[in-house]
Amino acid sequence: MARKEGLHYEGTAYWQKINPSTGEVLEEKTVDEFTRETGRKEHFMITYLAEIIKLIDSLGNKKMKVVKYILKEMTKANNTLIITTPELARKSEVSYKTVIETLKILDNAGIIQRRTGAVMLNPRLMNNKTKQGEAAMLIKFHQFEEENQKESDNDDNRK
Repeated sequence: MARKEGLHYEGTAYWQKINPSTGEVLEEKTVDEFTRETGRKEHFMITYLAEIIKLIDSLGNKKMKVVKYILKEMTKANNTLIITTPELARKSEVSYKTVIETLKILDNAGIIQRRTGAVMLNPRLMNNKTKQGEAAMLIKFHQFEEENQKESDNDDNRK
């Protein structure tokens, strides 16, 4: 049997097809078992190193304090930090203006999505799990963006 790309032979197993209503064994056979790799093969650092270096160059020391705070304090399960801009300025010990500039740079670079009182990091940069886990996080990331757009549209309609 030819092996397919990305499949790894695990051995043989005994397989039975059973009628769930009666419990009768309908078919029995020995089968080859394979596993398939999921997730990324490349290392995070190699993939994004050039982008990270460009981002660091554009940020500078004070702005990096904001980035470090976000990375340290975000909820790792959903890449989100629930915090207001004034709180972020106070807790990262930089000015409000610096926080606004930093968030704008990160947003424009596609690193984060912002919403009132929350920041979410792009899972493509922060999630090194399975493809399914990354896909689920990307869906949440896009929903976060859509909710932000709805909030912005509602604010425009009230004016």
